Amino acid sequence: MWTASHRSSKGVEVGPTGRTKMRSLTDHSARALLMAPPTRRVLQAGDTYKYQEVDGFLRLPSSRSRRIDEESYRSITASRNEAPSDFDTESNASEPASSGESSSDEFTLTAYQEKLKTLERKLDIEPAAIENWLNLLSHILSTIPLTSKNALGARSEMTISIILRAFAADPRNEASKMLRIRYLKAGEEVWHEKKVREEWEEALKIGGVEIWMEWMEWRIRTAGNGVDGVVEDAVRMLGVLGHHEQDELAKVRVFWRTAVVLQHAGFVERAMAMFQAQAELLFEIPQAVYGLPHVTQLQHLESFWESELPRIGEFGSRGWAAWASNRGQDEPTASVTKLDAESIVELDPYRQWAAEELRMDKISFLPSRSTDDMDDPYSTILFSDIRPLLISLTSASAKNAFRIAWLSLAGLHIPGFSLTTSASSEINWDDRWNLSHLTQRSYLNALFPSSLAQNYLRSESAAGVIIGREKEYASRVSEKGKTNDVIMWRNQDVEDLDHSFIRRLFADLRLGADDTDWDILMLAFEASLNVKTALKQSRALLSQNESFTHWAAHAQLEVIRGRVNDARKIYETVLTASTLASNIQGTSHLWWNWAQMEWLNGDSVRALQVVLRSAGVEGQGGVAVLRCKHGLKDAIKGEKDWKGREGWIKLHALLEILTGTDVSSALRVYDDNGERMEGPCRESLMVACLLTVYQYRVLLKNPMPPAILRDRVEKAMEEYPSNSIILGLFLEGERGRGVWGRVREMLGENGGKAKDLARRVEEVWVAGWERGRWIGEVERTRSGLAGAVDSERTRGSHVLWRIYIEFEIRADELQRAKKLLFRAIGECPLVKGK
Repeated sequence: MWTASHRSSKGVEVGPTGRTKMRSLTDHSARALLMAPPTRRVLQAGDTYKYQEVDGFLRLPSSRSRRIDEESYRSITASRNEAPSDFDTESNASEPASSGESSSDEFTLTAYQEKLKTLERKLDIEPAAIENWLNLLSHILSTIPLTSKNALGARSEMTISIILRAFAADPRNEASKMLRIRYLKAGEEVWHEKKVREEWEEALKIGGVEIWMEWMEWRIRTAGNGVDGVVEDAVRMLGVLGHHEQDELAKVRVFWRTAVVLQHAGFVERAMAMFQAQAELLFEIPQAVYGLPHVTQLQHLESFWESELPRIGEFGSRGWAAWASNRGQDEPTASVTKLDAESIVELDPYRQWAAEELRMDKISFLPSRSTDDMDDPYSTILFSDIRPLLISLTSASAKNAFRIAWLSLAGLHIPGFSLTTSASSEINWDDRWNLSHLTQRSYLNALFPSSLAQNYLRSESAAGVIIGREKEYASRVSEKGKTNDVIMWRNQDVEDLDHSFIRRLFADLRLGADDTDWDILMLAFEASLNVKTALKQSRALLSQNESFTHWAAHAQLEVIRGRVNDARKIYETVLTASTLASNIQGTSHLWWNWAQMEWLNGDSVRALQVVLRSAGVEGQGGVAVLRCKHGLKDAIKGEKDWKGREGWIKLHALLEILTGTDVSSALRVYDDNGERMEGPCRESLMVACLLTVYQYRVLLKNPMPPAILRDRVEKAMEEYPSNSIILGLFLEGERGRGVWGRVREMLGENGGKAKDLARRVEEVWVAGWERGRWIGEVERTRSGLAGAVDSERTRGSHVLWRIYIEFEIRADELQRAKKLLFRAIGECPLVKGK
């Protein structure tokens, strides 16, 4: 007989009469049992072997009958003094049957308690160790998942308690910027607004760019006075910064952050006007005004601005200096705005208004003139609107950072660019707002699989038998081809940008023929659009400056186009036929590009000749190879530039591969030199090592145990978890192995370290790496994103909220997306959205 055993809002559970309902994993009792601490632990025994080793041998026991005879004989002849006492008997009886298992009555520490005890012991010895306090905080917070109920408030209260204890343990801890920032960010969730303001003002007395930047982020999140309040806060921060090189970089950082706020709030014309006026002040200043006080320079610049002539970045721009040389006789012209773009027709008036606003933000981002027929009064920017934010910069590094920041504001992201002045990567939190390019439509389409890939069936049936399909993956590292180029941008990365505006920026902000780094960026951008156009532009640059860097870029473009012979002629002409010494700056990069090109094309003999020539060695044989090794070691020691030193290290490693039988000697070259490096230098060398091993095994198909590459990639992932190249190599090692849990483990909690925005985005992308698995990873991805928006590290990032909302839309959860939109508006009130 069947009866209804359980009723709920979800339905009715039917089962046999009289049978007890089995517990499920979702029951309260089952969850309590899973969360209960262990009562027994399996401990490692002191003696590893069961039998004692004698002189390197395990002594085998004799026969059973002989042992019984010996024991009976000894029991008769044994003295009474040797007989076991009652105390010994009781002691032996009290010993556990197994040395590897503890008694159930004995208190057992869990792994969490053991680690907590270790951290407390370290803090007792060194109470001023900031790293130990942060580890203790992360360890305690790990007991409260971010996705649990009221997790944000509970975690904030625990954070405040632990950091206050750290402040009381040692007065030096109060000056720690990291502890102070974590303390204030936790206090925002539980304190009153007045107390939060007082604590921030107290923290500003400590000083430091990082604390000031986090204070500015807090002011942006609260948005008490809107955009005008953000501008006032930025002016206050600019007033406390000095005139040293690091202070000027911090000024550019504040300037950039303010422009991003204006852009996201819908004042795109004002954001662009800030960069235009600042560029005129830095790169087009007249000789008569150069050297005058900053206030006087702004007065002269205001006259040029009010003339409404074309400015930097606009068609027909000649600059402030040319206008001053003509004594202001030039006639003003109307701004050129592409208003003939296709308009989106929506039946709903609100959606029509939103679509029109987004369209105008995209095609009309430059300031208009007073003579233009524009309905938006905010599109015309007066000089008084931007004057308080203009800064004085003198160092070359600050000017170069300003140019790259403008490219980033225009949507062209420069990988690895950061203006943080902190030596610790734990305080580099600018990725919450400077990765806005990830919200572009092309990036979102690449981040999530298409609807066809989501519905992909991983198995099919034939004659009633289930047959698994061959696994397909989203991308493959080896699809980049056997070339030695590193393409900075693909065509998909720049398809949503205004190409003509980016070209004008590259042309107007160039500092002459010796501006090699800027020229390389310009060629990389042109190569992402059309390689032939990039080659023409490269020839024009070589006519002005035949530097080694320009020749290396031109040869790279030839390789990208597939003309290896033309690239070889360039290398031979510039390097072999030249009489210059091999230790001139820039030659190591050329030598490496040439040798790698020959090696990847399968010509190991010619690649070995190139490596020998790079060290100035002629001939062949063991003696020549030995002389080349000594020459490369001397070049590594004598190179001052770390990028040039990396080129010599890679040449030395390639020599070991070409003259050896495996990659072990080449790996030792990388390891020996990498021990003396740190920061970006070490990361770059580690990536170069992994790429060399990958090319040796995967591209050239040389025999090598896969574990060599896999183990090194896993160690690199632990050290640099946000590096996308290392992630691609890791996924390449896991391709076809069917161990999806290893991918989840490497993208897990990362040893308690806070995940940055790049790592969070990588986790979203990797869910659709294997075709057909995205549907099964939806809940895991949703849980990760839900924790990311509440995490102290990525909280308040409009980029993350946009990706989270897009994820729910792609998962066909429109109600969830709507609720998330309301939450995002509350967290990011000054973001207009896309």
